[in-house]
Amino acid sequence: MNFLMYYVLRKLFVRLEFKENKIILEKGIILRRKSVLPLKSVVRVTAERSPLLRIFAAKKITVYTVNGKITFYLYKNEPLPFLPEIRSVPLRPRFSAIMFGAFADTRALGGIALLAAFLRRLSRLFGGEYFDKLTAAISDTAETLTNALSALHIAVPKIAAVLAVFVLAAWSLAFAKKLMRLANLCAARHGNLLRVRSGVITLYEHTLVLNASAVTVSPLSAVLAKRAPVYLRGVMIFPSAPSDKAPKILRALCRLSTGNIPQIKPPRSSLFGFIAAPFWWAVGLSAALAFVYLTRQLREAMLLKTVLYCAFIVSLYAVVVCWIYMRRSGISVGETTVGVSLRSGLRLIAVTAPRETVVESALSQSVFQRGDGLCHVRLSTAERQRLTARHLVKSEIPRHTPFRLLGLPRPPIR
Repeated sequence: MNFLMYYVLRKLFVRLEFKENKIILEKGIILRRKSVLPLKSVVRVTAERSPLLRIFAAKKITVYTVNGKITFYLYKNEPLPFLPEIRSVPLRPRFSAIMFGAFADTRALGGIALLAAFLRRLSRLFGGEYFDKLTAAISDTAETLTNALSALHIAVPKIAAVLAVFVLAAWSLAFAKKLMRLANLCAARHGNLLRVRSGVITLYEHTLVLNASAVTVSPLSAVLAKRAPVYLRGVMIFPSAPSDKAPKILRALCRLSTGNIPQIKPPRSSLFGFIAAPFWWAVGLSAALAFVYLTRQLREAMLLKTVLYCAFIVSLYAVVVCWIYMRRSGISVGETTVGVSLRSGLRLIAVTAPRETVVESALSQSVFQRGDGLCHVRLSTAERQRLTARHLVKSEIPRHTPFRLLGLPRPPIR
């Protein structure tokens, strides 16, 4: 509907003007909505060309600011006057690196939502016949898996096997979609702009302003492989940066010079502070399992025991992940950049931010931390990021204090 109104009938519904320092966009006929976007507030421009847009020689443009975005359609060769042409030699990673980036960026929960939406749309477009065939294929695969495990004297409820096959199929679908989106990825920098192109079926072109934080998001597999994808303003700009070459890549693509900056790390004595939540979950689930085995009525409840065992294994896995991430967490402050490594869910996030983008700093200490002399250091950036380095030794902060180096007053401990 938007494509029909704002591209095919563009002369009736849209008025778009590019002024010297702003973009003016009006949409609608009876109820018109006017947006005025100052060019100095633009942080990202994304051009998208889906198969439908390519048939009509069109492209969808989304202009992002820190506080919002506007969307409009242009002809294929219609330029954006406020964006210069970038003729630098692009950096092209290998296909194996792109596959690794797609693998590291694929999430099982997102895949489940994608597969559920796909099944729903399939049933709407082609009726329930294809939906039934697909669900029957998942059920047959689960039954085959159950029979194979039974031959190995491993008893697994069929519902658990169905869920396992469904999650695996969902993850595979999400991985394939991510791989097609990242295929042919290349990045080229020109002055204060970085242009990233990718895609096979749908083509993407992102133009990013470089006064932003570069972020590496690493699941456990990426941490163990000592490489991770690099993001800038939510866009993957390099799919697989080795840990020893990451500073060079950040300097070449993002103009961020990290150098050999010493990092303040949490001490080993703070281990329990990192693993406390999954550890107590594991304790509670082990107690629930013991209760099930001691209760005669619940002893034969295979589904309940399977769920508890799976949750217990996940909790132990989370304990190991938190322990591994603790050794890589911390904060570092250089002359031009600030680096913070922290855990988010079951992923390790490393943020490298220009020092001038840090707008707030805070130091906090709980009642339990005072006895051990530990504290949290939190930094907020202009991009609304809140970065917290947890369980650092308070006595080490004055020697490497980020507040003095950042030119910010050191706040009182709360």
